[in-house]
Amino acid sequence: MSNKYSETIKWYYSFARFDTKRSDKAKLDRMREILARLKNPQKKFRSIHVAGTKGKGSTAAMIECMIRAGGHATGLFTSPHLHTFRERIRVANRMISEEEVVAYTRKLRKLSADFPDATFFEWVTALAFLHFAAQEIELAVVEAGLGGRLDCTNVIEPRVTVITPLSLDHTDILGNNILQIAREKAGIIKPGVPVVIAPQPLRVLGEIQRKANQAQVRIINVEKNWRWQLLRTTPEAQIVNVRFSKNARWQPFLLPLVGPHQRVNLATALAAVDVLHGRNWRISVQSMQEGLANLEWPARFEVLARLDANTDEDEIPDDTDLTLDEMQSTLTTPSDNAPVQIEPHGYLIADGAHNAASAAELVRTLDEIFPARRVHFIFAASSDKDIAGMFAALAPRAESFTLTQAQSPRAAAIETLVEFVAPHRVTTYTAPNIGEAIEDVLDRIEPTDVVCVTGSLFIAAEARAYFLDTPKDE
Repeated sequence: MSNKYSETIKWYYSFARFDTKRSDKAKLDRMREILARLKNPQKKFRSIHVAGTKGKGSTAAMIECMIRAGGHATGLFTSPHLHTFRERIRVANRMISEEEVVAYTRKLRKLSADFPDATFFEWVTALAFLHFAAQEIELAVVEAGLGGRLDCTNVIEPRVTVITPLSLDHTDILGNNILQIAREKAGIIKPGVPVVIAPQPLRVLGEIQRKANQAQVRIINVEKNWRWQLLRTTPEAQIVNVRFSKNARWQPFLLPLVGPHQRVNLATALAAVDVLHGRNWRISVQSMQEGLANLEWPARFEVLARLDANTDEDEIPDDTDLTLDEMQSTLTTPSDNAPVQIEPHGYLIADGAHNAASAAELVRTLDEIFPARRVHFIFAASSDKDIAGMFAALAPRAESFTLTQAQSPRAAAIETLVEFVAPHRVTTYTAPNIGEAIEDVLDRIEPTDVVCVTGSLFIAAEARAYFLDTPKDE
């Protein structure tokens, strides 16, 4: 990592705000002015805008990989990152380079004196749009950072907007009930732009549809119009049958992300691409299948290691044992008893679940893939999250908890975690860091047990770094 790049990243973080207070003063006027001073790079490419609480990153990544497989030049803007700042901004699945970050940031630094109240995410968003414009991409998939209505990504004029499943998160900023959050997320809906709505609680769906009706836009209700069903799963991939409309054929998709929630994300992503297809972006089913089969989206129920029952040695797995040819030959008649294929050894899993709803989805995935296995959780969380809610979701499935702390200024203290987990009366240990936590757990579990690192993307990233060769910013 070059010194210039290192200093540039420090410049971005100098604008980080770790307090959770935000007012309507943080409207979009400043973001629009910054972009106007940069000659409006966001107007030089088309876009899809994705907001939501759960699954928005996974859904955005699925959409981008399908469009790219269809032969289009794509960009992807997501947050946060796991190991390096560069992960946030990709063109054709290639991370922005250190040299590009430094070069574009020179332009932003020249403006910074005129915008002293600008935030980290505003400058990063401007960087992403500069890069996409310079690379002359056709379409960017842009994930909203926080909320939707006031999020600085809400300056784009997308071809499609997507709202993924909503739940309580960032309640101090977005509102302390689900309908307030729905109003904030629905703020990305714009006149004339179709909106794809993932399955939602009924009253949330009604709130989003009300906003869409006011804007007089086409509504694609994924739960109403699409069907999906599991055909087969392993701990590393699943084959999902999807039907695009009532009279359409079932189509199988190999997805290297597992769990019921990822099937919802898949259907939502396919619905977004289908809308794009109807707006003269021709993407074949085969391209969609190939793009999804090659998707890489780490720290989402990611198998970091297989724990060999015979040798007790850790083995880094292949991405998946399934192939496209095997998928095509799989029986495509939906079954209510989809087979789970699992080897007789333990697994070490990293999952970035960071709120109560995501923790509940993690448990559903564990129940689906490891129904008879004991699960030991290694847990760390950010202090501003619903820690009590996460423990309530995880505790019934836990054989033990090992509590630790991520290297993040937002990390909750281990002592705090101990207080939250105590009422659940699950065997609990503590460890000062992820390395010691993993080693302690591996020393005391049975060879076929499952170890799951969760509670935040920060701790999932540290688990990945402990096992895998990953790029990392200092």
